Amino acid sequence: MNETLSRTTALAAVIAKTADETERARQVPAALIDQLAAAGCLRMMVPVRHGGDGLPLPDALRVLEELARADGSTGWLVGQITLAQLVFACFPERAQQEVYAGGPDVLGAGAVAPKGRASATGDGWKVTGQWPYVTGCPQASWVYLNCVVLDGRTPRVLPDGTPQTRIVLVPAADLTIQDTWHVLGLRGTASHDVRAGALDCPGWRSFSLRGDEPGDRRAIFSIAQAGLLIAAVGLGIAQGALDEIAQLAADGRRRAFSRTPLGASQVFQDRLGDAYVTLRAARALLHQEAATAWAIVSAGRAAEPLDRACLRAAAARVTGFATAAVDTAHALAGGASAYESSPLQRRLRDIHTATQHFVNGRDFYATVGALLAGEQVDPNTF
Repeated sequence: MNETLSRTTALAAVIAKTADETERARQVPAALIDQLAAAGCLRMMVPVRHGGDGLPLPDALRVLEELARADGSTGWLVGQITLAQLVFACFPERAQQEVYAGGPDVLGAGAVAPKGRASATGDGWKVTGQWPYVTGCPQASWVYLNCVVLDGRTPRVLPDGTPQTRIVLVPAADLTIQDTWHVLGLRGTASHDVRAGALDCPGWRSFSLRGDEPGDRRAIFSIAQAGLLIAAVGLGIAQGALDEIAQLAADGRRRAFSRTPLGASQVFQDRLGDAYVTLRAARALLHQEAATAWAIVSAGRAAEPLDRACLRAAAARVTGFATAAVDTAHALAGGASAYESSPLQRRLRDIHTATQHFVNGRDFYATVGALLAGEQVDPNTF
């Protein structure tokens, strides 16, 4: 067990106890963020040269699962901070030094969807726009944002006909937060919109996803790994749900009008066992893909299209398995799980909100199939 995981496991009871407060406040409390930082959760994948731990991806995924097992919103927040660490590593070194000037425990945030506009200013970019789903933005220090590049008022178009985009890095204090996060689940993630109005960004705080520089190629694969981070959170939410329904059974709970304890029911036993084994299979798939991805990164080589497509599809499959496990736990609990006071009700809302993220769509299965069939696939779509 890595040290960060050990410290996270020790903190799990505090995270679970704080879950109600996190949901009511719609963000993880500052005191808990301080504890997460002390446990190493904010610097897991920050490069060692910047004072981070530089954990292998599979180790970071285990930490995320443990966090989400205690509380889905907390796990999701740290997962998105971890993604920000991967993206920050793709910016020029000068920008990275700015980010980590005060130490490695940086709460980063960002948006991959190109909802903004960037116009060249000679030595930098003028950035305008509004980006949704920026998890943790009220407490973030730095935010990465994807923009469509404009020539005047016209989007710059690449030879293949797609708009050119550029990811910029800005201090969070320069952005305006729009209070938009009123949602079904993952309510404690503070995933509001952020807005920039004609913001100046120096050139060294930007990079393109459509170039031949090493940082550009790393960035594509870093963003692809977002699916694994999200899948790990889904596994944690599901494991927590199975923990909770198993405890209900162990405590002797009975369904209404039943003379048999829940745990003695063969139907209950079959469905719980099925969900548990399915979750084990999902975890094995996740860590197989994570080990493959980490080997590619460690070797310093570019991921092949099939590697990236399989990573994306596997993340979607793992989240699907996790969702099925939560659905089973929620159904087995009966009417008690309908109340907001039920942890299983929150698990259900959290996992179904997670499934709406674009990395969990079925599109990636078709991409894998097309590549296996020898069809041409746009490598920039995955």
